[in-house]
Amino acid sequence: MSSIFSRTLLKGQEIGANFNHDPEIIDITYLKKTPVEWIRTTPYIFEYINGKKDPATELGLTKVIEAKKAGYKVAFGFRWDFRKYNLAIPEPGSAEENKYFGVASAILDRVGPYIDMFKLGNEPNLETKEEDLQKNVDGVVPLVRFTQRLLSEVVEPYYKSHAQYQRPDVYVGSFPALFEKKHQELLAVRELIKWAHTNKDIKGLSIHLHIADSSQMDNVFRFVRNIMPAKPIIVPEYSLFRLYNKHVQDDLGDSPQGIAFAKQYGYVPSMKVYEWYSKVNTQRVSAQEWSDFFASRKWFPQHFMQTYYRYFKKNGVVLATYGFFSQSAPQKVGPGTPIWFINPIFPGKSLLPHADGSITENPLWFQDFVNAANSGKKHDNKVTR
Repeated sequence: MSSIFSRTLLKGQEIGANFNHDPEIIDITYLKKTPVEWIRTTPYIFEYINGKKDPATELGLTKVIEAKKAGYKVAFGFRWDFRKYNLAIPEPGSAEENKYFGVASAILDRVGPYIDMFKLGNEPNLETKEEDLQKNVDGVVPLVRFTQRLLSEVVEPYYKSHAQYQRPDVYVGSFPALFEKKHQELLAVRELIKWAHTNKDIKGLSIHLHIADSSQMDNVFRFVRNIMPAKPIIVPEYSLFRLYNKHVQDDLGDSPQGIAFAKQYGYVPSMKVYEWYSKVNTQRVSAQEWSDFFASRKWFPQHFMQTYYRYFKKNGVVLATYGFFSQSAPQKVGPGTPIWFINPIFPGKSLLPHADGSITENPLWFQDFVNAANSGKKHDNKVTR
């Protein structure tokens, strides 16, 4: 760790609630069950650009405003799914860029007064076409230029013309999978991190830590801190997603503990883990069965939330937001199904509810999540407004 970073390390590491791309599911009742003070969301902006949603009336934006009025701080940004729609990043001043930025400005017209942190992207190294991540014939990296223009043409003009609102801290990113060499070598990634490092109007960098083990976190932080040694980092998404995916084809009874679990709950030991997941997301299971299953897995690291928090404190992460509600929980789980549904603090699509009908807390994470959120609130933190 550089001496510059050591001198500027921030003391507090706040933990918040992540609602991903679905702000309409924000629920103040459940937020109050935890000590979090931040919410994070990144709406799919092409749903607005394509006319599916209206910035003036969309419920998700209403939920963001309600959360802010209820006292929560808001980390906000857009997900630009260029790759999904097979779209090239538009040229500056083009009709396409004017349309995109017009919609972004219309959304800011509604939620701009309620934002505490603005993120200039979401997983752009995955959501951008390959050719727009490298220099074009003009020697320009389209993603870098577009991100810079999103700041200069949308965000800055809005807050300059509305001096009554405090300009939010601006972060660049959010970059996933930075432990992989192919992402570290992308010119767009390196140039945007350099821009975050050198530009006084950028508060810091945003990264995602969906990993298989802590060595991947070491790799990510080493890479980032070599380019941006001192500025704050935020982690809007983190999980052991890559670890779960490695074990979906295991047998329930692949160990003495697994055999005992299968016997206790009436499953055949040869049942595949993905088949058990299908049962979970179709019929839901008790919190006890859920806990017992993961306790029977040799590969599952209990209390890994504590490991994350240690890394956040060590590496200058000032805010991390964790998945709060079930979103992707397919009822038919196969060998290649992405396993996101283990993560949420309130996995309502996988666990049976409490007797009163309320969503059951995830016993794998809940108490460690609460403890980390309380710990982050005990310290001064420059990201707190």
